[in-house]
Parts: sequence; C-alpha cells; structure tokens
Amino acid sequence: MPGQLQEITDLLRQRLSVVQQLAAANAEHHRLLQFSGGADFLTLHASDERDEDKPQNPAAPALDANAALLDDLNAKLEQIDKLIEKANTKGKRHE
Repeated sequence: MPGQLQEITDLLRQRLSVVQQLAAANAEHHRLLQFSGGADFLTLHASDERDEDKPQNPAAPALDANAALLDDLNAKLEQIDKLIEKANTKGKRHE
C-alpha cells in the first residue's frame, strides 16, 4: 500500500503541474485571440480594397503553436487521469 500511495501522490503532482500549464496556455490563447481580432480589424479598417495579397495575421503562427501545445497538454492530462484511475483500482475486484 505505501508504494501505491506514493504512486498516486506522484501522479497527482504531475496532474497539478499539467493543469497549471493548461491554465497558462489557455490564458495565452485568449490573449492571442484578442491580438488576432485586433489585427484583423486594423487590416479591414486600413484597406477598403479586398486584396488577395493581404499580409497574414501576425498572430496566426503563435495561435497555431499554442493550439498544438493545448492539444499536447490535454493528451498528457488524459494519460495521467487514466494512470490515476488504474492506480486507484489496483487490487480491487469489480463485480
């Protein structure tokens, strides 16, 4: 049992760390969305013509990278949750 308790404690610490990283990444994603919306507005406001050669939104690469980070963190969190569930059910019989 002491080994199992230590395993669960370590998993919960890992989970807390990932949740903190997710919170920071979500906050950054919302900041980037606001920046992107502002850049789009300024582009539309500055140009009455609809050019095909419009510059790309400066926030687009950062938004894409942040979305990938969020996906990775969510996958990591899901994996940790599965390990916690598995550790909690060790030695227990389900009927």
